[in-house]
Amino acid sequence: MAGQGPPRTEKGGGAVVTTPHGTRIVSQPRLLSRAAEGPPRYRLVCLPHAGGGAASFTPWLRGMPPDVEVHSVRLPGRESRMSDPPHRHFAQAVSELLDLLGGWAPMPWALYGHSMGGLLAYELYHALAEAGLPDPLSLAVGATTAPQRWVRTPRKLRDGYSREELVGLLRHYGGAPTELFDNAELLEVVLPAVEADFLMLDGYRPTNTARPVRCPLLVFAGSRDPAVVPDDIAAWQELAAGPFEYRLLESAGHFFASSHTETLMTILDARTRERIPLERFESDSQ
Repeated sequence: MAGQGPPRTEKGGGAVVTTPHGTRIVSQPRLLSRAAEGPPRYRLVCLPHAGGGAASFTPWLRGMPPDVEVHSVRLPGRESRMSDPPHRHFAQAVSELLDLLGGWAPMPWALYGHSMGGLLAYELYHALAEAGLPDPLSLAVGATTAPQRWVRTPRKLRDGYSREELVGLLRHYGGAPTELFDNAELLEVVLPAVEADFLMLDGYRPTNTARPVRCPLLVFAGSRDPAVVPDDIAAWQELAAGPFEYRLLESAGHFFASSHTETLMTILDARTRERIPLERFESDSQ
């Protein structure tokens, strides 16, 4: 990734928050970021689930090893970008992500996307490749149906759907806190981004299934996921031209990026470090 890196301090114009755990997190319009302590071994970029914000990866910002630079992407229509219209089409979202990441300074990096974020990660991987930018050390997705199987996935929202159906779908996935459904005012704030993301998913058609993923592909599924069939997640192997690893997390629902954070971070970090060029370790130690 060529160009200037993302702002990581107060000079970059972001608000700095220190969590109760002592982690300094920089909040910018499109990112939550945590700088590495010393020279970073690699950069991790996280893409959220449908309706999710950058804050959904706050435990990752706190918990990834201190030598990893971590960024969680904030899409429009949520959190501090509530006034920005949410994307209605995948091409719009990928274009924004390409604009965001394409100008960062070169560094070994990894990409994780959860649920809808996994499809965004896949499309972004190909968009970056088409722009001549380097592959990530690893592409990891969780709770995400393989793109080539998406055409047979039932639509999230039927024609003429009601508000009650939208709320029911949100309940079905199981990621929203129960108190959200008892707070009508807060629910009205959250629903537009959820609705836009579900409509974006319903309109999704993969653009690059004929071209495989060259970098290592790491895929996670939850054994108790009510929304995605594990076989449809394992089918990512059909897109792998390089190393492929499938992990079924026992007792995990759909939102295991939050419930099984330590497990995911440990596996992803180990697999990513295996791919870091030896010369980077040597240069960092000097």
